Amino acid sequence: MLLTNHRKLTRDQAKQHNLQLALRVIYEAGEISRADVARRTGLTRTTISSTVADLIQEGLVAELGQAPSGGGKPPTLLQVVDNARQVIGVDLGHTVLQGAVFDLRGRVLHHVQRPLGEIETTTGNTAVLNLVYDLIAELITLADRPLLGIGIGSPGLMDAQEGIIFQAVNLGWQDVPLRAQLEERFDLPVYLVNDSQAAALAQYTFANDDKEPGLVVMLVGRGISAGIILNGQLYHGTSNSGASEIGHVRIIEGGDLCSCGHFGCLETVASERVLLRWARNVAQANPQSGLGLPEALTLERVLTAFKAGDTAVSPLIQEIGRYLGIAAANLVGILNLRRIVLAGSMAQFGPGLLEPMTQEMRQRSLAALAHRTEVEVSPLGEQIVMLGAAALLLTNELGVV
Repeated sequence: MLLTNHRKLTRDQAKQHNLQLALRVIYEAGEISRADVARRTGLTRTTISSTVADLIQEGLVAELGQAPSGGGKPPTLLQVVDNARQVIGVDLGHTVLQGAVFDLRGRVLHHVQRPLGEIETTTGNTAVLNLVYDLIAELITLADRPLLGIGIGSPGLMDAQEGIIFQAVNLGWQDVPLRAQLEERFDLPVYLVNDSQAAALAQYTFANDDKEPGLVVMLVGRGISAGIILNGQLYHGTSNSGASEIGHVRIIEGGDLCSCGHFGCLETVASERVLLRWARNVAQANPQSGLGLPEALTLERVLTAFKAGDTAVSPLIQEIGRYLGIAAANLVGILNLRRIVLAGSMAQFGPGLLEPMTQEMRQRSLAALAHRTEVEVSPLGEQIVMLGAAALLLTNELGVV
């Protein structure tokens, strides 16, 4: 009896493996014949015929029509039905919580936001969690195809495998079993990852045309963290996923108090919140700066003034760029990766931030390494964390990325 169960389990596992393998090949090819799927997977034509029939029955694959004949019977082309399933990706790393419903190609179908506003992010406060529930509930109502599940990109230390956030200072969370709470509430698979790691996964999956096997995404916004891809794999560090927390590394001695309890961390000199505080001081001291009223200052207003060439704002951006360059130099020296990508709300300052960042990085790290390292802004914009969270579903539920 045990032997029979073992054989049945093996057959089921083999079938699932074949389904994911064939689906991935069709997904990556865009359009492909059954014969070519068989060649690329190494499976027999009989196995592929049966596997493709199952995928068509599930609605995941459709026949596109016949390809031009090269002699003999023209082959029938297959393609993935991009909207056969949908996924939810959520980004919890900003003053505005946001999420989206994506199709299987990572295209946004619906986008929803919830501002944190004046919510107190003190430890033990459930207000932020209730806001997350509300955000996801609306996204679920907007989905019009079967959902594969929910991907969450959150700041903080976590055990991604267990779905527990040990500490998220900016959200006021301590030892929150987020995955279990969301799965119980919504009855869908939930995958959790640090927000910068989600950003790295999105960059690697959707904006890595030259297939670079290693990269770092520095996510700079309300907080600062770094997602790392090594040899094509997301690097989590230890079970607490602390490999991303560069924002809480001390950059200057005797600096300001950080939200983590230490002084002089990178987040105290290079985050969005610091820029706004510095800009308010400038606006108050220099009413002619073009920043407007200090109490009404927003990042958008600072960005507008910067793009207009406001000489009071440029030094602030250059200073932040230099501090980010110090962090980047350490990443170059330790990891020796060829690409550092800037993402998050501060990435909107583009070359104004990249130039001092790159210059400082090259001055503070081994020239032979630094000059081979490209520093660029991600093209994925504000969607990057949501998209990376959604990619977790595509990987874990379908195996296509």
